Amino acid sequence: MTRVGAAYLVRRLAVAYATLLVVMTLLFVLLRAMPGSFVSAMTTPGMTTAQLARLEAAWGVHDPLWVQYGRFLLNYQTGQFGWSPTMHAPVADVLARRLPRTLVLFGAALLACYVVGPLVGMVLGWYRDARGGTLALAVSLFVYATPVFWVAWLLVWLFDHRLGWLPSANMVTQFPAFAPAPLPVALDFLRHLALPLLSVAAVGWVGAALLVRPAMRDAMRADYVDLARAKGLRERTVLFKHAGRNALVPVTTSAAIALAFLVDGAVVTETVFSWPGMGRLIVTAVLDRDYPLAQAAFFLVAVVVVVVRLCLDVVYTYLDPRISLGGRDE
Repeated sequence: MTRVGAAYLVRRLAVAYATLLVVMTLLFVLLRAMPGSFVSAMTTPGMTTAQLARLEAAWGVHDPLWVQYGRFLLNYQTGQFGWSPTMHAPVADVLARRLPRTLVLFGAALLACYVVGPLVGMVLGWYRDARGGTLALAVSLFVYATPVFWVAWLLVWLFDHRLGWLPSANMVTQFPAFAPAPLPVALDFLRHLALPLLSVAAVGWVGAALLVRPAMRDAMRADYVDLARAKGLRERTVLFKHAGRNALVPVTTSAAIALAFLVDGAVVTETVFSWPGMGRLIVTAVLDRDYPLAQAAFFLVAVVVVVVRLCLDVVYTYLDPRISLGGRDE
């Protein structure tokens, strides 16, 4: 790695860390700005004044604000998120169980979207004058404007209620009739994953396709495409290896933006399909006023978004060799 590349990575790490500090500060301010003490959500009927005083002392609500802020930053940077009064367990343990479930669902959905979408966009941009290209673009725009929750309910109605092919609730069968062997359990999990994955991917792929299509049209007019054709390369090789690679650069930015809406998609999809992940956990924590769990869940989602965004910066240098790791064109 060059000195410029190392310095750029250090700057990006510093920006990522500063972003997380801002997120933690906002969470701290929002929690303290709510009316009343957040400890009141942890009280139970029949608690005495002495018990309430001990609870407030344990959470340090009467300490100076700067002391509470410093303790909050230190705890969050060391993974000490406190205790969940509704789950009756450490917040870190609850998040450790829920986060992998959301990553599996939306990791698979993003992978599907950003494999199918760019391929469709390449074809639409390459054969833009072919018959049916306008119709395909119109259908793509219609799908892109369709709400995810509407698609989710339509899939539930069709594949579960009408046809009975796929389950539409939970991550696995609650009371399975099959033996708990690895293969039956894996197949049962994939059957439960199918509908929520399809509901997200059915809409999400269009955004990537619409980004690649105009980029592909610009790439077709580039000199390196004419040179590749002059060498006698096959049309498919020119399409995917030469023009398509450069057309994928805008998709990397799109993937980073899509991660920013991870919470929104997780809340809607996991609520419709009763998927026990981070989105459903956030809704439950907010409704139950479990503030330690809710703010830690939001923080963890922010960490995932920032880390993945940092990794995507490196992907730029692979997709477009003209971009150096220091962010300058070579």
